[in-house]
Parts: sequence; structure tokens; C-alpha cells
Amino acid sequence: MKSKIMSMMLVAALALASFSLMGCEESVKDADGNVYPAAKIGNQIWMAKNLNVNVPGSMCYNNDPANCERYGRLYTWEAAKSACPAGWHLPSKEEFDTLLATVGTSEGDRSKNLRAGSWENGANKFGFSALPAGLYSSDLKKFNYVGYSANFWSSTESFTIHAHTLSIPAGRSAFVSSSDKSDASSVRCLQD
Repeated sequence: MKSKIMSMMLVAALALASFSLMGCEESVKDADGNVYPAAKIGNQIWMAKNLNVNVPGSMCYNNDPANCERYGRLYTWEAAKSACPAGWHLPSKEEFDTLLATVGTSEGDRSKNLRAGSWENGANKFGFSALPAGLYSSDLKKFNYVGYSANFWSSTESFTIHAHTLSIPAGRSAFVSSSDKSDASSVRCLQD
């Protein structure tokens, strides 16, 4: 009987180890000790909350710490490239394209399925939980679009001074575009 119990415990331990090796973590911790839930969407594992690690080149919307608590920090592109914790990375444009292809066949579903339930009738079908954190425009020298748009940096440059972003606006479909690298947008990290 004891050997049977030991065998079952060994099988359970191996199964758990295999599950962990496949990257199916429930949460991840950043350098500041903040813990983020994770969501498996297709074959990708995403942070299910905006990054909120304080690094040079990051800021709170309107410089208000309460906005960092609610929406996470906004990052310039340079800051975003090195802000993700070990084992996670800033997604490429292609990885955002894969995410959009996974979450909806119709353009309207893409935004709705990524939005948190509390934002514009969001379905949050995949657990991505996007919130409209807005952005900082370096050209205008002001914060814009909180409550109306979620914007996430990719690691992919589009021009010398631009990089691709995933935009999830209110009332429109999610799409990949580009922003000035000196603007500040949200970050969602993707597991390596």
C-alpha cells in the first residue's frame, strides 16, 4: 500500500513539474514585488494586468500614483524594452497579430474580448482585462485618452522614431499601429 501511495505521489509531482515547465504559471512578480495574474490565450501566456514596475522612463497618468494603482505605469519605448521581469518579454508586432487572430474573427469581437468587463461592455472572454489607461503624448506634452483607449508597446520598430503598438480604443476595433518612441504607453509582458 505504501509503495502504491509513493508511486501516486511521484506521478503527481512529475505532472505538476511538467505543468510548470510548460509555462502555465498563475502569476508573475516584477522587480518592485508587484504580482500579476497570467492568462493563457491560444498558445501565448500574457500578463493579465498592465505592468506597474517603477523604472526610469515610466510615469503615472497625470503624475497621479492612484492612476498607477488602477492602470499600471506608462512607459517610453526605451523604458518598455527592459521593464518586463525575467522569463517575460515585450511582445513583437507579430505576437500582437497572433493575439488578435486568436481573440476574434470579427473586428468588433477583438476589442470586446480583450476589454475588462468594467470597460465599455467588455466581455474579457480570454482574461486579458484591458483597461483604458490612456497615454502620454510627447509632442503635445500632455496625457490623453484615459477612459477611452488602451495602448501597449511592442518591441518592433516601425520607423526610426516610431514603434508598433496594440491599440484598443472605445467604440472601435483593436488594431496594431505605431507611436512615437518618446510617447508613453502601457506594457503587457508575454511569457518567453
